[in-house]
Amino acid sequence: MGSATVAAPEPAKPAATQPPLAKVAVAPIIGAPDAIAKQIQQDFAGAVEKQRVTIASKDERADYTLRGYIVAAKDKNATKVSYIWDVTDPTGKRVNRITGEEVISGNASKDPWVALTPQLARAIADKASSSFMAWLPSQVGQAAVAANTPAQPAGVGAQTAEPPPAAAAEPAARPAAAKAPTATAAAREKPPSPTTGSIAREGPVTAIVPSVTGAPGDGTTTLTAAIQQELSNKGVTVASKAMPGAYRVEGAVTMGEGKEGKQPIHIEWTVRDPSGKKLGTVSQRNEIPAGSLNGEWGKTAEQAAGAAAQGIVKLLPQPKAVN
Repeated sequence: MGSATVAAPEPAKPAATQPPLAKVAVAPIIGAPDAIAKQIQQDFAGAVEKQRVTIASKDERADYTLRGYIVAAKDKNATKVSYIWDVTDPTGKRVNRITGEEVISGNASKDPWVALTPQLARAIADKASSSFMAWLPSQVGQAAVAANTPAQPAGVGAQTAEPPPAAAAEPAARPAAAKAPTATAAAREKPPSPTTGSIAREGPVTAIVPSVTGAPGDGTTTLTAAIQQELSNKGVTVASKAMPGAYRVEGAVTMGEGKEGKQPIHIEWTVRDPSGKKLGTVSQRNEIPAGSLNGEWGKTAEQAAGAAAQGIVKLLPQPKAVN
């Protein structure tokens, strides 16, 4: 009986590798303690990398840059952790904003950040990455065009407490002050008092935002305009002058003494009801390069206002629930 000849199978062709959807730079998370901020940044980057997104290194040009800000606020019964992720294109224009909030009960500590456990940090990163990936596919064609636009490398600041420099994707001719880190940190809030009638409302709330005090450079003008715009974007009617029933949002900037090239900055936003009673404060702290805000604030004002507005709106009356 003759032997049968079996042909050797042809080598399998390697599966075609799908090109990445985009290359993104993930800037340091601002506002949270260092360990938690780094974890959220790493968890977010790891989550999107699994879904055909390439993470850009410090000096690489990216299709998008993501900048995360976190505000923690504590009341009697719970801790609220609010987060914002701004997505900007290579020209520095914001093309998307991801927001969310986590409420944690049972935190006996006065420090709201105690409630932000590694598990909660991972949950925040997962939710933010899911929102980003749900948005990204519709932008892929636009990203390809934007990637051909000359831009500065999407690098991020080296210092832990600094936010990603807004000027990283801006023309190099921007004044140094515009490259300064945003002053952003944890928020302190008090829940509206039931006796003030500010628990719920019908219709839009009106607020007066007087000029911010104590800001160097053009901060008085730019920071005031930025917080007015952010509040307006969140449905607050911003009045240009005092009027009956209007709430009041007062901003004050305190600059510390520069030391070894660093300068502390503290921005406090006080919210008052129409009678003048203080409802609570949102506090922001950071260190910036000494003197970097003595000129133009630029994007710094927008970033600081965007983070602060998250806490401010929680102190203002909330819309009544619809039954």
